[in-house]
Amino acid sequence: NVPDPGYLASAAGLCHRNGALFVADEVQTGAGRTGRFLALEYDDGVDPDIVVLSKALSGGYVPVGAVLVRDWIYDKVFSSMERAVVHSSTFGKGGLSMVAGLATLACLDDQQLMERAVQIGDRLGHAIQAMAPRFEFIREVRWRGAMLGIEFDAPRSLALRSAWSMVHRLDRNLFPQAVTMPLFSDHRVLTQVAGHNVDVVKLLPPLVLSDDDMDWFLQAFEDVMVRLHKFPGPAWEALSRIGKFAIKARLSNTA
Repeated sequence: NVPDPGYLASAAGLCHRNGALFVADEVQTGAGRTGRFLALEYDDGVDPDIVVLSKALSGGYVPVGAVLVRDWIYDKVFSSMERAVVHSSTFGKGGLSMVAGLATLACLDDQQLMERAVQIGDRLGHAIQAMAPRFEFIREVRWRGAMLGIEFDAPRSLALRSAWSMVHRLDRNLFPQAVTMPLFSDHRVLTQVAGHNVDVVKLLPPLVLSDDDMDWFLQAFEDVMVRLHKFPGPAWEALSRIGKFAIKARLSNTA
């Protein structure tokens, strides 16, 4: 979900009023993914004490992470020689990781990738919204920059609603796999289920995505939706088999 305006600022204020630090986890959203360097920049008045970054900080090629802290926190953590290694890592401060991070930061600016993230999200988001009236399963598409979530819900027609109910009885995590699996196996498009017990598929396209790439994805997504709206059909048969395997696995674990 995209936080409502003022939500993060309110959370930060609540932390500070009660003597707690406000830590912003920007591991997925940071480094330009949402169209700003940090997603919290969309919310005026957010005053984080600590920000954590990773993933896109190297373009995904080199393991790298960063922790941004306020001066007073840094001074308090490393306040003496005895505390000089209170927070350390065997593989921290790696030269290759630092070079990769610096190169990524330069590319974000030089290639205007944060601006491109906004363009990617708007084009994909609006295109999927335009498809939604044709496909009963699509409830909503949400996005901020090039981070999109497509939420699915029970359809209106009786046959599809029965199929939806059957799949959710087998396993509540199963339906989004009916989207991610054929996108990958048939179209070589990698997407991600947003979490357990949520019917949401997450899109995290690279910020260098071309217009042709977006056309490719949209055609692939439309193809998957068309097949899912045919019941009975191969997509539902595959889901049924996977669901039965999941039930057997659960039963064997409890035996």
